Amino acid sequence: MQNKHGILESAILSSLWDLESQGIYTNSVKDVYLLMNKTEARAYTTIKTVMDRLYEKNMLLRFKQGKKFYYRTTRSNREIVLNALKEVAQRYCGGDMTKLSQILNSHENDRLLNV
Repeated sequence: MQNKHGILESAILSSLWDLESQGIYTNSVKDVYLLMNKTEARAYTTIKTVMDRLYEKNMLLRFKQGKKFYYRTTRSNREIVLNALKEVAQRYCGGDMTKLSQILNSHENDRLLNV
C-alpha cells in the first residue's frame, strides 16, 4: 500500500483523525472546513474536491444521509505512519525495521545534543 498524499490531503486526513478521536465519525465537508479554517484559511470547494479525491483513492468512506455526504477515514493515523515507515525501511534499510529504528533513535539523540 502506497501512502502518497499531498500536503492538503494529509491536513484533511489529520483533521478527520482529530474529529474521530473525539468520537465523531460522521463528518461533512463543512465540519472539516470549519476545523481546518481555525488555523489557515482554505476554500470550501477546494476541501470538498480533495475529500472527493481521497474517497476515490479509498482513503475515505463516503455515505449520504438526506442531501448531505458524510465522510470517515478508512485507515488510522497509526496504520498510515507504520506503512510509511515500512516503505522507508524497505527502500533504505533492506526492509530492516530495527535498523531504521536505530537510525531514528540516533538522529533523535543528535538533535537533543544539537549535533
